[in-house]
Parts: sequence; structure tokens; C-alpha cells
Amino acid sequence: MVRINRVYTRAGDTGTTALGGGQRVPKESLRIEAYGTVDELNSVLGVAIASGLDPSMRERFHIIQQVLFNLGSDLCILEEDKERLPVPRVEPRHVEQLEVWIDEWNDALEPLTSF
Repeated sequence: MVRINRVYTRAGDTGTTALGGGQRVPKESLRIEAYGTVDELNSVLGVAIASGLDPSMRERFHIIQQVLFNLGSDLCILEEDKERLPVPRVEPRHVEQLEVWIDEWNDALEPLTSF
């Protein structure tokens, strides 16, 4: 588990941020945008969990959150660094499980009349 002992770097803001492998990239890079969006989704799931979901939904959301944490880790490490810095990956089985849950949730909805 990552331990953060401070929330500042004293390095100033040059408009860049560090990836997991130490490389500096612009804060507006697509990679940073992607894992920022993943973090936002994870936060929304956390709010939903805290709001009092039924136990089965809460359990599923916790599992989805873990997969999203893994996705964020995967996104912050460049491919050439993944042998040196192994990270958990989102695998087809994760996507397949999510699709099963989506199908179950869709079964409870009224049929779509347009898209």
C-alpha cells in the first residue's frame, strides 16, 4: 500500500506532474486526464456506497472501486516501465463481470424506446 506522508512537494508548479515511473508529463496530458476521470468515478462510487446502498450493490461497488484503483495504477506507469514496476491490470474477466452486472441492472429497467 502506498503511504503518503505529506501533501506538498516544495517543487513549485511547472505545469507538469510525475508518473509512477518518475517521468514528468504536462498536467493536461491525456494520460493524466484519463486517470483523473477514473479517480472521479471512483469518488462517485464511494459517495454512493456511503449513502446506504443495499449490501449486494455495496459489495459490487467495492469490487468495481478496486478494479478502478488498478486501472489508475496501470495508467500512471508507462508500458516500458511495467516490467520494472509491475502493476495490477484490468483483465478481460473484470470487464466480463461488469457486463454481467450491467445486464442484471438493465433487466430491472423499463425497455429502452430510443437511444
